[in-house]
Amino acid sequence: MLEADQLSPRRRLLVDAAIEVVAAHGLRGLTHRAVDRQAGLPEGSCSAYLRTRHAMISALGSYVASRLTTDVRALRDQLAGCTGDHERAVELTSELFLRWLDARALLVAKLELTMEATRDPQLAAVFTTWRSELVDAVDGILEQAGRDRGQNRSATLVAALDGVLMGALLQPATRRRPYVEESVALLLGAVTGHEESHTVAGGARG
Repeated sequence: MLEADQLSPRRRLLVDAAIEVVAAHGLRGLTHRAVDRQAGLPEGSCSAYLRTRHAMISALGSYVASRLTTDVRALRDQLAGCTGDHERAVELTSELFLRWLDARALLVAKLELTMEATRDPQLAAVFTTWRSELVDAVDGILEQAGRDRGQNRSATLVAALDGVLMGALLQPATRRRPYVEESVALLLGAVTGHEESHTVAGGARG
């Protein structure tokens, strides 16, 4: 994967510009000229580094996956430090999702690339890494709660959490935080047996 700190300043500029282009126009709008315009560079700059459209998509997918993986690894480490604290696990997971929502262009690019990955095995392999890391983090939550671990159980929850991100993008800005917090609490509570505590806490806040 393309780690952000391993990129030259020019490549970083081009990939960041590509994220903005995809967020605004979808992958269909991803062209060398569009990236050059977004980056404020002379025409031909992007093609000098990424000669084909597939090279652009591959570089973008690798970069986005790297950023997501870094965030998920940090979450996993934080969760390891709050063993058995369900409310803290919900808080940490919700805060990560809210940071991703604040970086809307990155999140939209991720969604566009996920769809492309269904047709591109190479891109799918790159995206597998960050999802596997998130599945591992969920495994840790289940283990701390004394629940059975397993790839199917954890992967299903990750897929549901991914749906929360999509749903949050469609919410008004003022509703995103409560939507994310409530949804994450419900999903994590359902698999860890903390549904009742969430209901009580929610009632207390209301």
